[in-house]
Amino acid sequence: MSPRTSASKGRTRSRTTGRKAAGTDRGALGGRSTAQQHRAWLGLVDTEGPFLSVPVLTGLYPQGIPGLSRERREVLRAVKPALDRAWDVWDADRDSEAVPTSYRRARDAWVGAVLTEVVGWGDFWTTVQDCPALAETYRAASDGIQAVTVTPTGALLRGEEVGALVLVTDPADSLREVGQDGWATSPIDRMAAMLRAPGSTCSIGVVTDGRWWAVVSAPREGSAASGVVDCQTWVEEPATRDAFCELLSVRRLVGGTAAHRLPRLFEDSVLAAEEVTEALGTQVRSAVELIVSALSDALLDAAEHEAPVNLENIESIAPGNDMGRETGGGPLGAEPREVYEAVVTVMMRCVFLLFAEERGLLPSDSLYTGGYGLATVLDALEARARDEGEESMDGTSLTWHRLLATSRALHGGVNTEDMRIPAYGGSLFDPERFPFLTATDASGTLLLTVSDRVMLHVLRSLQTARLKGQEARRLSFRDIDVEQIGYIYEGLLGYTCTRAEETTLGLPGKDGEEPEVQLSVLNELAEQHAEDADLAGAILAWLKEHQPGAKPPTRSALAKALAAGDTLPDADRVLLAVTRDEALRADLRPWIGAIRRDLRGRPVVIQRGGLVVTETPSRRNAGAHYTPRCLAEEVVRYALEPLVYSPGPHETDDRSQWQPVSSDHILDLHVADIACGSGAFLVAAARFLARELVEAWTREGALQQGARPANLERQALRKVVARCLYGVDINEMAVEMCKLSLWLVSLDEDKPFSFVDDKVFVGNSLLGITDLRQLKAQHIDPAAATTQRLFELDRTGAYAGALDVDAVVKRVTDRRQDLASEVSSTDPARSTTTKQRLQHENEEDLKLLTRVADAIVAVGLNPKIGAKPGKQLNEAYGVLAVALGRAFPTEGTGDDSSLKAILKRGLTPTVPTDYKRWHCLHWPLAMPEVMERGGFDAIVGNPPFLGGMKISPTMGQNLRESFVSVLAENKAGNADLVAYFFLRSFSLLNERGTLGLIATNTVAQGGTREVGLDQMVDSGFTITRAIQSRSWPSHGANLEFAAVWGTRHVVSPQVTMVCDDESVPRISTLLEPAGRVGGKPERLVENVGIAFQGCIVLGKGFILEPEEAGEWIAEDPRNAEVLFPYLNGEDLNSRSDCSASRWVVDFNERSQEAARQYKLPWKYVFDKVRPERVVKDAEKYPRMVNEWWKYWNSRPAMRKAIVDLDEVLVIARVSKTVMPVRVSTRQVVSEQVVVFATDSYAQQAALSSSVHQYWAITYGSGMRNDPRYTPSDVFETFPRPEPTLELEAIGRTLDTERREIMLRRELGLTKLYNLVNDPGLEAGTDPDVDRMRAIHVELDAAVAAAYGWEDLDLTHGFHTYRKMTRWTVPPATRVEILDRLLEENHRRAAAEAAAAAASGQSTGGSCSRRGRKPTTSAQAQETTLDI
Repeated sequence: MSPRTSASKGRTRSRTTGRKAAGTDRGALGGRSTAQQHRAWLGLVDTEGPFLSVPVLTGLYPQGIPGLSRERREVLRAVKPALDRAWDVWDADRDSEAVPTSYRRARDAWVGAVLTEVVGWGDFWTTVQDCPALAETYRAASDGIQAVTVTPTGALLRGEEVGALVLVTDPADSLREVGQDGWATSPIDRMAAMLRAPGSTCSIGVVTDGRWWAVVSAPREGSAASGVVDCQTWVEEPATRDAFCELLSVRRLVGGTAAHRLPRLFEDSVLAAEEVTEALGTQVRSAVELIVSALSDALLDAAEHEAPVNLENIESIAPGNDMGRETGGGPLGAEPREVYEAVVTVMMRCVFLLFAEERGLLPSDSLYTGGYGLATVLDALEARARDEGEESMDGTSLTWHRLLATSRALHGGVNTEDMRIPAYGGSLFDPERFPFLTATDASGTLLLTVSDRVMLHVLRSLQTARLKGQEARRLSFRDIDVEQIGYIYEGLLGYTCTRAEETTLGLPGKDGEEPEVQLSVLNELAEQHAEDADLAGAILAWLKEHQPGAKPPTRSALAKALAAGDTLPDADRVLLAVTRDEALRADLRPWIGAIRRDLRGRPVVIQRGGLVVTETPSRRNAGAHYTPRCLAEEVVRYALEPLVYSPGPHETDDRSQWQPVSSDHILDLHVADIACGSGAFLVAAARFLARELVEAWTREGALQQGARPANLERQALRKVVARCLYGVDINEMAVEMCKLSLWLVSLDEDKPFSFVDDKVFVGNSLLGITDLRQLKAQHIDPAAATTQRLFELDRTGAYAGALDVDAVVKRVTDRRQDLASEVSSTDPARSTTTKQRLQHENEEDLKLLTRVADAIVAVGLNPKIGAKPGKQLNEAYGVLAVALGRAFPTEGTGDDSSLKAILKRGLTPTVPTDYKRWHCLHWPLAMPEVMERGGFDAIVGNPPFLGGMKISPTMGQNLRESFVSVLAENKAGNADLVAYFFLRSFSLLNERGTLGLIATNTVAQGGTREVGLDQMVDSGFTITRAIQSRSWPSHGANLEFAAVWGTRHVVSPQVTMVCDDESVPRISTLLEPAGRVGGKPERLVENVGIAFQGCIVLGKGFILEPEEAGEWIAEDPRNAEVLFPYLNGEDLNSRSDCSASRWVVDFNERSQEAARQYKLPWKYVFDKVRPERVVKDAEKYPRMVNEWWKYWNSRPAMRKAIVDLDEVLVIARVSKTVMPVRVSTRQVVSEQVVVFATDSYAQQAALSSSVHQYWAITYGSGMRNDPRYTPSDVFETFPRPEPTLELEAIGRTLDTERREIMLRRELGLTKLYNLVNDPGLEAGTDPDVDRMRAIHVELDAAVAAAYGWEDLDLTHGFHTYRKMTRWTVPPATRVEILDRLLEENHRRAAAEAAAAAASGQSTGGSCSRRGRKPTTSAQAQETTLDI
């Protein structure tokens, strides 16, 4: 029996019988593989989260789970009848509030017997009465003054080791239903809380009420998982019983090796679950391509026959949207983009049906399952394939018809004598959304169908997991979280459909990332390369240049496939299935071996005019990673806790003093995710607030008598979704997926979908007005606007109705108040139809104001005007006022041509994007009820990542300038996109609002920090909790993330903050404990002109091997004037002499005439560099095109600074060592190296010290854990010590002795310092390492003395900072050093400013608190290029 359904005994037996009939008893398992046996008993367990996986179980139990011994089975038979009788007594009078004492007595005896004798714990079973320390260590409690506390009943205890906790509860319908004692958590949740108690050393728990038994895994970091079994089925289902007893045996909890214990099995199963999620993502994409292919064929066929179309279902098609026009349609009016969206929607419908049916949320009678249901269809199709053969299924489309019929039934409802389905509504099942799917000919026959053969493979892709090296296994959607479903479908967002201009072939490659190549390209390559191996190489080279994102096979594999085509026995047959065109088949025949097959086994051939799935422009720069439920819930918890307690975490650290707020207060909260994707964070917020709401109802005595906890939770979820949650995403399909996630999490049997059209919006969160004053002033900055508006007043001097901002917004707000309630099929005022009407009225009411708001944004996005405040921008808004006056005159017909031109110029992307036009999101129009209260109460989420250098190429220079001017208040800087999302989120909070956002760890580094967090904190934001850098909790993603929580509200000074799980007084914008000195470092004039990034060559055509350079110089010695060693960061760190491994051509700033004198170098660059550069945009990159023989930036200032030096100090820009070395100036240094224009040994000592290292790590940047040395942020702000003789001496010693050790032992800089910083390499083990450590101790002492800091504790040891362990000074000393350096920086900057003021000069942008150095046009051009 499902623990989610009523526990009446009769229904339990019915379900048991059904399961046994499915063939799950031990006798039926005899003919199955071990994996199938494990899958069979797991199918009888009600699981949640990443429970034990089949591959893990098969690896540990290759022969299957061992059976229970005869003696233990006899114990079960002897003690179980007493529990059954006690359960029957309770079940017969379950409405009684009191649980009979007799039941508890029988339950305790049964539990004790099961644990000690059947499972075999024996004397290791220890109750809390025997060991009171268990209650103290594993205590869990709700927050607030009237806290509910829970402690374990007992534990498996062997010595001091706790193998598993046990919680025994009173009888319940389900161990997953929330309690009604004021803490809205289930017994399983409470066990998880105990396992995660601060002093816990155990991650496994057992929960039981006697009948239901749950195994719980809750590691401190990671996802919780649980599985529930019913002991009443242990006789009929011995496999489940045996597995339960074996997994909870002593050897699996405290015996054997750690690798074979239950905690490790769960850990390994999490990895397996992630693999399944990744596999499903790939499979779903293949299924989408298959349906697209089927619809493409059908569309081409319809176009060819030009069948008369029944327009009954396609009245809403816009003019110009027919397939015969350039937009790519045909007689059915389907654009390629629409077809792709329709197919994704079909897949989402399938997921919804499987999810809802397997959870019993849709009818289960034979009429529904036989005519509408999807859960049993795959089995029927598999049977047909076995009996009739797959090819016979090409001629029928029963499943497709069923799916369309089910969609219509769920959207509009069914109300007949035999079956009732509520009208779920929602865009997901709306038949009018994609009318071409339901278009028919004159006889009523569907024009577009998908065969049962295709649907067989589509459903296989959804319901089975095919992992490499493993047999395909059936999945249950009961085991898949809403978040996992969202991630699977997020992977589809980076694709769309385009129409093939010529025949295109799909080649093999990595699943989900295969390439497609035009047949003409392949034929052209084949003419040039006769041999298969050469041809394969040419194809791969073409793909590398034209499809860099594709993952084709290796050269040898592709060559083998090309050769195999000559002998394929089914070649002619499969080509006939592709096309009847004999000439085309002949053209395809030579390539048949290299054409990949689709899920049906057909070659992937897209004919001219057909549809092909392609990447969107944004996918190259986007990274989708599965956000585990535990991470989303962590973000949401710490963001929303301060809102549901008053006083709460921002007032006191004493959780017992927190006071929970009322249910009305909870339902009055507004929580948003402004880049919501598939809605993972909104789902987590829904669950969190729903639990708090149930607790509030319990406290307030608002629960109806006899209300079931499961119903309360669903009711709470529907209320929260209807009233509290808001989402925005730039991608329309993402918005639909977010809606699906919210529907799934709030789905209730026999009730329509939650109405969320008024809560989840399509739009660019970073573009749009945030204040109605902007609309009234018709200016992005109301303070800069003129007072007179030209178009608002009619002839009587009154506001024109449609332009009366306050009146329109008032009407919209009133309607939205009616929308903010749960949908009801019994209350006409709350029906889906009523809500759709209200939503439509709002959209119509807002059309005009939205258009005006769009124009206000568009003015600042005009590339010829820009968003920078000033006279030019104000004049442009004056032009807008005139255009609005003409468009909306007080009398007569308006002329909106000028307004249209303004909108087109500003909102049309200037670079290739996924969007034809930017879709602004105007917050006070879209959600006026939120903005009239000052903004959101909380914003949570994971904003998209895009590096600062990629914003302009990806989104357009005009958008970047808008972000700087509008969001960052003209704070320039090379900030990543996430900084602007942080600023926008902060601006949308009300005065008590909180944030909980995930970002890449660059959010606390360099320009991104200065633009984002620094400005937020300066404006009153308090960071209350932070993760500076942590590995993404999904093992398939190799990246580091940061997390920031904080508030606009005042935080009590008595409250401690939490930084990387440590309590600290304050958190800085570096996302680490703040020191005693506040503020940011200033750039010092004394440091300007010393540190430089190396040359930006930008072109591999300049680089050559040393041997070739030597030959050229030998042939003409003058070539030595333009040929040099080329030193990059990898050479610097890895080669023992820190020398360059390659050479480079360097014409410096020579003219073309002068450069041509060096014949061999000139020809080399002419052949290799010029072809790549001259095709670039000359207007955007004039130097690259017009002076193509020169480096992108040859660093003339650096060359001038080092012209008189034979040696300089250099440091790799990205390196864990953060250690400068001395090199010759007779070489070209790459952009991955920083050059210091000095040869001073004293400076070498200062830059090699722990003092400088910590400054560089703190104020530099870097992805993952590799510090990035940025001269402007690190060196120019570093207050260097005055040179001393001691510094000179120790600097020389370091350089000399380190160089000797590296050369003698052939160690690069990185390998040497890996040894120096290795705690495992003890003193006395390696004399060279001992000597290096001693030198650095002496060096740090000399540097401290140069500052006058002899009082510092410089005792060296191995200490970890930002995940890097070093031989360095203690952490307390590090904090003090950084404080003193910041103080000294501020002192020197103030002195420089005072001196400049006294002399009437300016210190310049380099030391300005608000800005950077003045940027030249060449530098500005450089910042837009992704190097």
